[in-house]
Amino acid sequence: MRIASVSDLHTDHPANRELVVSIAAEIHRRGADLVIVAGDVSHRDDRIERVIRAFLEVADRVAYLPGNHDLWSVDAKVEEGPKPDTWLRYREHLRTLVEGVGGHYLPGAPLRMGSLGIVGSTGWYDYSFAPSWIQERDSSLRFEDRRFGPVVWSDRRYISFLRADGTLMTDPEVARVMEDELASELAVMDADPQIEEVLVVTHVQPFDEVVYHTGRLPWEYFTAFMGSRRLGEIILSSPKVRTAIHGHSHVLRSEVIAGRRVYGTALGYPRERRGVALEEVLRTRIGWVELATGGS
Repeated sequence: MRIASVSDLHTDHPANRELVVSIAAEIHRRGADLVIVAGDVSHRDDRIERVIRAFLEVADRVAYLPGNHDLWSVDAKVEEGPKPDTWLRYREHLRTLVEGVGGHYLPGAPLRMGSLGIVGSTGWYDYSFAPSWIQERDSSLRFEDRRFGPVVWSDRRYISFLRADGTLMTDPEVARVMEDELASELAVMDADPQIEEVLVVTHVQPFDEVVYHTGRLPWEYFTAFMGSRRLGEIILSSPKVRTAIHGHSHVLRSEVIAGRRVYGTALGYPRERRGVALEEVLRTRIGWVELATGGS
């Protein structure tokens, strides 16, 4: 079985919309049984739908999970008015959209392909990847503020995961919910004798080894929003996991962690690829997994 993966297509940029066509053509040329989209396509439903349809033209199946950008409610800034519940978009709205065009919505249910199980969660961040020296150096830098001077982490403006009473959840609370849901799905896969191997997909990063650190501010402040250590611990707790795919960071990463291949091949923003030839983009921004297990 051959699986292609992409993430962070950010099709709100016209240049990226053009590249999706080239990426789909490359996947068709090389052949894939499944295309995995690991989040950050767009906050616009029509663009998410078009991406899924494009990949369904070149592969039999497409599995998608949203990134933080896909969850944005841009028309209703959280800081300025009534808070839309992001859980509804995550659990209901996007699942209906994706399944309606023939894709598989990974946060909704695992995907089984013969003896292969694929589980996924957007995951969230709990600030555990941020170096401790940041707040030791300046106690006024609060990760909860999601702001470094004039620079604001945009989730603060456009995302509002709500508790049952309508109050705003903290980022670590959201991370725990998503991690627990992933742990439950992995437990089901591990207990299923028909599943020989499990592939995990998250949008955020699950291991510090794949987080890009510079040792300098303001970059290191924003590593607080890359993912969570507990997410990685849950992945490593499953003996059947051999591969973990992530998105979110636009810095290409590939590591082997406790015998598991962990990688991200985000397309990212056009400005980040300035001077990179199309051939290099197609070589580095599509991830490939070859598996002996699986089947139709």
